[in-house]
Amino acid sequence: MDHPTGLFTVINTFTLKDHGRADEFERRFLDHVAWMRAQEGFDSHQAVRLVERPGVYINLGRWRSPESFQRVRSSEVFQAHAKEFHEVVEVDADPSRNVLRTGGDVTEGAPVVVVERLGIEGAGLSLDAFDDSYREYARALTARPGFLHADFSRSLTRPGNYTFVTWWSDAEAWRAARADAPAFGMAECAVHLAAQAAVEKAADRVG
Repeated sequence: MDHPTGLFTVINTFTLKDHGRADEFERRFLDHVAWMRAQEGFDSHQAVRLVERPGVYINLGRWRSPESFQRVRSSEVFQAHAKEFHEVVEVDADPSRNVLRTGGDVTEGAPVVVVERLGIEGAGLSLDAFDDSYREYARALTARPGFLHADFSRSLTRPGNYTFVTWWSDAEAWRAARADAPAFGMAECAVHLAAQAAVEKAADRVG
C-alpha cells in the first residue's frame, strides 16, 4: 500500500544526556506526540529507539506543509515542550521531504526496524535519479518475505543526504533484501517506541 508522499518531514535525533532519564524522556515525548496529533497540518509520525545505542531516539514527524509545522513550532505549548526536552536530550533536527512510503500500517511497531543514513556521494546519480532508484527498490521490497513498511526522505538542509527506514518481521529478511539496495549507508537496528511501550505495559500487568 502506498501512502502520501512529498510531505514535509522533520527527522529529529534525540540523544539522552543522562541514560537514567530515559523513562522520563519517553513519557514526555509520547505526551508531546499526543498533543501534536491534534494540531492542524499534522500527518503522522514514527519514533524509534536504537538498539545498540539505547540513548539515541529517532523520530520522523510528517506534516502536510512546512508552514503547518512552523505555525505549530512557534506556539507557546510547543516551545514549552521543547524547553523540557532540551533539559533531558541533545536534539539534532534534519528537515526533509518525504520521497516515498510504502507497505502496511506499522503504527504499533514491528519486531525489527532498520534506520539507514545514506549519501549520494559516490553513487554517480543526480538527486532525482537517486530518488527513482529507491522508488524502484521499494517496489521490489513489497514482494520480499518479511517486509512490512519503508519510509525514504531527502534532507532539505544537507544536500545529498537521505534517511531510509524499513520495518521487518525479522533481521534476516532485511539482510537478504539489502543485498539489492541501490546504495549502502550506516544501518542501525531500532525498536518502535509504541511497540516497546505496549510490551512494558503488558509486563506490568503480568507483574
